[in-house]
Amino acid sequence: MNHQDQYSKVHPLINQHHGIPASPPTPRRTISNNLDNIGNDHPHTNKRTGSNEQLQPNQPIHQHQYHHNNNIIRHHNFQFSFSVLKRAVANFLPSYFIVFDASIKSTDLPSSTQVAIMLKKLFIENRLHVKEISMCTQAGERRFKFAVSKKLDFLTLFDWSWPNEIDGMKFKITKPHSLPDCLALVVRYIPTDIKETDSRMEIMKAIPAAVSFSTIRYQHRHRPSYDLRFCVRNLDQYKTALELGRLAIGHHYLPLTYFMSGYRLTYCTSCWKIGHLKDKCHSQASCRKCLTPFKNGENHVCHENSYICAQCGDNHFSLSSICPVVKQYKKDLKAAVEQALAAGTITCPRPGEPTYPIRRIESEFPELSHHHQVYHKPAWQTKAHEEQQFIQNNHVSELADAIKALSNTMAKIEKNLQEMNRRIEEQYNSGVLHNNSISTIIDTLQVFSRWVNANNSDRTKLKKNITNSIDDLQELKQKMLQESYKAPNSSGLSHQSANTINSTNNKEIVEDLNEDHHTNSQEQYD
Repeated sequence: MNHQDQYSKVHPLINQHHGIPASPPTPRRTISNNLDNIGNDHPHTNKRTGSNEQLQPNQPIHQHQYHHNNNIIRHHNFQFSFSVLKRAVANFLPSYFIVFDASIKSTDLPSSTQVAIMLKKLFIENRLHVKEISMCTQAGERRFKFAVSKKLDFLTLFDWSWPNEIDGMKFKITKPHSLPDCLALVVRYIPTDIKETDSRMEIMKAIPAAVSFSTIRYQHRHRPSYDLRFCVRNLDQYKTALELGRLAIGHHYLPLTYFMSGYRLTYCTSCWKIGHLKDKCHSQASCRKCLTPFKNGENHVCHENSYICAQCGDNHFSLSSICPVVKQYKKDLKAAVEQALAAGTITCPRPGEPTYPIRRIESEFPELSHHHQVYHKPAWQTKAHEEQQFIQNNHVSELADAIKALSNTMAKIEKNLQEMNRRIEEQYNSGVLHNNSISTIIDTLQVFSRWVNANNSDRTKLKKNITNSIDDLQELKQKMLQESYKAPNSSGLSHQSANTINSTNNKEIVEDLNEDHHTNSQEQYD
């Protein structure tokens, strides 16, 4: 197989404008056999291609099929490049747009890199678990476009209530109008006797995060049932529903599957023709309804029911499915994609999984097998190693900061424990002093009771005991006074007032005792 055969196998039905007839390929000289054997040295596995049919893995394209495709190339008017085929099976997550306020000077507007840094800081400040921003580029004077590559990150940003300012600059966020197909599910074979409103209610009972319902009816299939498509705004509910695989609606346990999206068309948003993108178009931007070119400073207003198709000129939208040119384009695109998938030239993402914008696939970048070629280490491996080392260093620094913060917290806890132990010891000593004081007071009261009931001769003996008890109370008073100096001011004042009261009472008791003793002595003398 030479290079021309391989080109015909990889890029079938190639044309960029439907008005240009296809011509037979120009003969080219044969390149070395090393290039011819690229497909043989790297076999590829196949993915599911269509919604109704499947190709066998590694199914070869026979010679008669190749000639048949050559006839199709000569007969039809469309060509499909490698980028068009990849775009047809891609399933990117929609992008977000951030527009800065007009009050900000043009010199103060940030760059795309600064916008990405500002967004990361905003996510961290609001504790949003967004792992990475896969793309951030300028899409206007004050408009920036950014995207994420994970479905969880996309849903987090989609459901979040965005603020009005970022780093002191006012901005507005433009969210996607709808959820992507990779977050859509389909309930199959719902009987027609069940109303669509009832089906939606049953689905919302089982999956509360279900939104954006739409009915799928197959015109080429005559069956008493319909399918219901919906999107799920919660990733956990989405995965759990797929794991269960079925949903109960009206006494029926119906299958629940992925939504198999169709192949994406390549069309221009300036001239609204199919086959190329806006960056390759030299036409002036025009209205998608009437194809009237826009003029600067003028508001365009379309007339009622004035539709012009950019493909065939009929009275319908340029990308309408009733257009015969669009129908033929879709048919040829499907045949080209299925052939490329069968040959292993392109790979189709799994249903429900988004396409990553930048990912190196070995089948898309095969290595050239030269016998005398000296292997050199690719430059990007060094860069990847440096980036990996940088990421590891960041992780180590974050871990060191966490350990340092933990050690500071432990030191504070230890200090608080020491203070608590000191207070507990003070309370214990204070309790012991109060206990001793109460015991001494009880003993003194017992001596007083004996003093009252005793004779004059016994009172002289009891007076010594009372004096000893008063001395013990004075000693306890001094200890409590010392403890009050160590305690806070409020507690010290309370202890001081208590000591003053106790001292006054003790003086009165001693005076009463002396007076009673003098009276008793006088009576005895008399």
